[in-house]
Amino acid sequence: MKCTQIVLVLSLYLVLIPLSDASEIVAGPAFIEPDAAHSDRLLGIPEPMVYDLVRPLGVRQGEMEINALGDYNPYNGGLSWAPELEYGLADDLAIEVELPFEDASHERYKVAIQHTLGVDYAQGMAHGWQAFVDVNKHTKAMSADATYIHAQQWADQWSSLSMLGVRVHNINRSAQVDYLLNNTVFYDVSPQLTLGLELNQEVSTGGTWRYRLTPQVHYDVSQYYTLQMGTAWSTLDHPEKTQRLWSFRLIRVF
Repeated sequence: MKCTQIVLVLSLYLVLIPLSDASEIVAGPAFIEPDAAHSDRLLGIPEPMVYDLVRPLGVRQGEMEINALGDYNPYNGGLSWAPELEYGLADDLAIEVELPFEDASHERYKVAIQHTLGVDYAQGMAHGWQAFVDVNKHTKAMSADATYIHAQQWADQWSSLSMLGVRVHNINRSAQVDYLLNNTVFYDVSPQLTLGLELNQEVSTGGTWRYRLTPQVHYDVSQYYTLQMGTAWSTLDHPEKTQRLWSFRLIRVF
């Protein structure tokens, strides 16, 4: 099946599966916003689409989520996608297992952990840290990320999430370090609809700067499903050339 057909099938799946159970959908004024795409449990600050969290900050033991991020490159027809399983091991502690694919080929294994340092409802702030290990299935090369997370509610409809950290490439060989700076600004149009602008930046120790800029839309289809869609301009994979990508993420909470 061609990548364009895969994207079409996935898009139809995202729409039809939630609608197949009308009892899960609550529309109109009675809609209660789910935490399928939140950065925290109390403040309702949205979660970035591309560099997402391992469940919201303030996670409770036993909470679970599955989701999948996809990036489609219209120039070469390539589809990068990754199913994820996220689970609350304990209060304020969550773990994630991710399996990145390139088209139909499984390429890497990723395991992440996230700890909540605190959620201050009065100050409209939540923070914590996240770390993960990424292993290439074929070459066995290993990389690791560690980031500090800060989420802030600025007004009734405006909020942001920032991450500051490092990435170590080839940690089991000749280690190379990149510095990470991610910033996302959100505007809540309604309890079901959020607009976001996500900027992911990487700076190597040699001074090379790479980025990905992703305007995005989040839509809560039901109490259990959230769909995120966006388009991106990125130099993360090719610093000398800007790539245009179409992105989506489907989230299901339990």
